[in-house]
Amino acid sequence: MNGKGSPAVSLTASPKKRVFEEIAQFLQGAIVSGRLKPGDRLKPERDLAAQLNVSRGSLREALKALEIIGVVEIRHGLGVYVCLPDASALSKVFGTLLSMQPGRSEDVLDARIAIECHAVRLACRFSTPSDILRMRIALDNMRQDAAEKSSDRGARDDHEFHAAIVDSTRNTAMIFLYSSIAMLLTQSHHQRWQSLFAISDSIDQLNEGHAAILQAIEARDEAAAVDSMTTHFKVIDALLKQGPVEAAAAPASKTAASTRKYPGKRLRS
Repeated sequence: MNGKGSPAVSLTASPKKRVFEEIAQFLQGAIVSGRLKPGDRLKPERDLAAQLNVSRGSLREALKALEIIGVVEIRHGLGVYVCLPDASALSKVFGTLLSMQPGRSEDVLDARIAIECHAVRLACRFSTPSDILRMRIALDNMRQDAAEKSSDRGARDDHEFHAAIVDSTRNTAMIFLYSSIAMLLTQSHHQRWQSLFAISDSIDQLNEGHAAILQAIEARDEAAAVDSMTTHFKVIDALLKQGPVEAAAAPASKTAASTRKYPGKRLRS
């Protein structure tokens, strides 16, 4: 029985394959078809192993692997339950896999830019006053972090600002994808803030870009929001590539251009 008193779900075994693949596809197919949904309890281990034609030991190992990525929850003494996958669990898995392939960091950055440049457009349509307030507070905090030269807090608040934009889209798929790479994004923000503190005026330019993005969202100006977000990423890239000696002049002109329509201003939390 599950927590609501309904019986465990019975399913038909799939063809013989590698154990993990078989069980994963078995669950995926059952969820997609509607035969399984979050909260359902699987059949007892003995019955499920016989149904899938695998050993109980192999089934147990596969279920533990699926629990790590949040597909099922093993409740000792109660059974195995289907879960709504948690993006934080996927973030840990992705973070581990990508950290073993350093060259993939550029791929993650490209994915982030693609998500955020569309997210900011949707934020212009769907963000609420509470979403705007969340962004304002994050921006104010970043300005305070810059004044106190705190790269740790700056990185945290930088991620919070961008996450607030994505969350304001109300697009569950986009939010899930963004959350699944959150650990990698947080690391990226931390490294960037540490690097930018060595470059004169770079943090101010960073926050001017954030202000331009926020003001475009408030104005519901999709074109300006996308342009500001795109320029924001370009300015950061230019600052980091040019380094402490050369960075101040050229990116500043780009930031000024991107904020001409929505000049940066002090925001109150």
